[in-house]
Order: sequence, then structure tokens, then C-alpha cells
Amino acid sequence: MTLIRSPKSFHSLLASAYPQQFKSANVNPIQVQLDDQTNDDCYPGFCHIHLTMSDPSSTEFILTLSNVPYDDDVKELAAELDGIWGSTRTGERLTLTLSAKQSAAISDLANAIRNIVGKGRRYDDPNWKWIARRTAKSLERLAALLVRVR
Repeated sequence: MTLIRSPKSFHSLLASAYPQQFKSANVNPIQVQLDDQTNDDCYPGFCHIHLTMSDPSSTEFILTLSNVPYDDDVKELAAELDGIWGSTRTGERLTLTLSAKQSAAISDLANAIRNIVGKGRRYDDPNWKWIARRTAKSLERLAALLVRVR
């Protein structure tokens, strides 16, 4: 007898991948904190990453990056994804409406953010040296999860 496993929904994959950050499934919209910020991260310019879903059965979501490190490449990619920019007290906010099928676009965004910093590169905030890498790592984790959505 062959056991057939049903594919996991995007909602259940999020809940299992981010158990501490996953807000109650009974609350709409559903919000998940995707960044790895801890109480030890006291820098006000830390890049906060949140995913918001209005329907748990859907694979569409809003990805919000507050205080996102950016350069022209990140802005160009955000424009291709119809991203919306806004200013916050401590930096820029990027909001993207995406679906689970866009894991490659999220990987591309992670790479663009990671490439902001590096030897010989100049960037607005010296803290982006570590913020950009952590932001990219969080986005890569999401992209890897999205590949598993059916």
C-alpha cells in the first residue's frame, strides 16, 4: 500500500517554519514576522520583515520590509515587482504584493540586498554591513519555503 501525502498549504508551512512569530490563525489578517530580530537587536534601523495574508487558503501575500537597505539595483527590482516605497521615521519601507510562485523573485531581492555591501562598496548607513546580510538571509529562508508550496 502506497501512502500518498497531501501537499502542505502555504499557511501550514508558514506556521511550522515560523512557530514563534506566527500570529494566531484566528486573527485576520494573518501576520508573520520573517526577520530574525531578537531583544539583543536594539538598533532602530533594523530591517523588519513581515508577511501578511488576508486569506489562509490563498498563496498571495503582502511582504513588507521596513528600514530596508537599498541601492539602485534594489529599487529597479522593486519596480519590476510593482513595489511601493514609503518613508518611515528610521528609513525606507518597501511593500510588495506577491504569490508563493514568486520564490525566484524573492531570491533575486535577497541577492540584490546582499550585494549592497561588500569590499569597496559605499552605502548610506554603516550598519547596513550587517543589516543587509541578515535581511538577505531572512528573504532566502522565505524563498526556500515558497519552493515547497504546491
